[in-house]
Amino acid sequence: MTTTDTGQLRRELLLAQAIGCQMDTLVGYANDAAYILKDYPKMESSQLRNLVNVAQESRSVEVTINFIRYQIGRKSDEWGKGSNGFGHHVITFLQDSLQTLVNDVIAKLPQEIGANPTDSGLRNEVIAQMMRLYLGFLVRAFTFAKKTNGFDQLKAMTKKEGGRP
Repeated sequence: MTTTDTGQLRRELLLAQAIGCQMDTLVGYANDAAYILKDYPKMESSQLRNLVNVAQESRSVEVTINFIRYQIGRKSDEWGKGSNGFGHHVITFLQDSLQTLVNDVIAKLPQEIGANPTDSGLRNEVIAQMMRLYLGFLVRAFTFAKKTNGFDQLKAMTKKEGGRP
């Protein structure tokens, strides 16, 4: 194993640990979004899995937001029309809260691994991973709530009800 390989492995481990510190917060935000879907009985897990696929393939917040806007225009009964609808809730998370969480992750990384807050490559990597995690948690939370009629249980687990920020 070369020094470069060791350095890369250390960077990946530290990055995974820093992201891991945000997991409960991501789950809370995902539970919040899934709870909104109690008012959208036509939404299906497959539509959310399509959203996850777009996020994984593109690794881009803007491409993912573009897909959500397309779905809002196409299927407002599932994604919501107004600014309080499900789709706009997820967009707001991706534009605001996710960015704050990404900043927190990057701030926890040591400088010796090249963790520069202005490094767009690192930032894009963290955004892609955290967006994928959030959307995956959202699919799981929604599937649980829809299949078990457990939206009330889900509400108790949301970040607001569960005491998370």
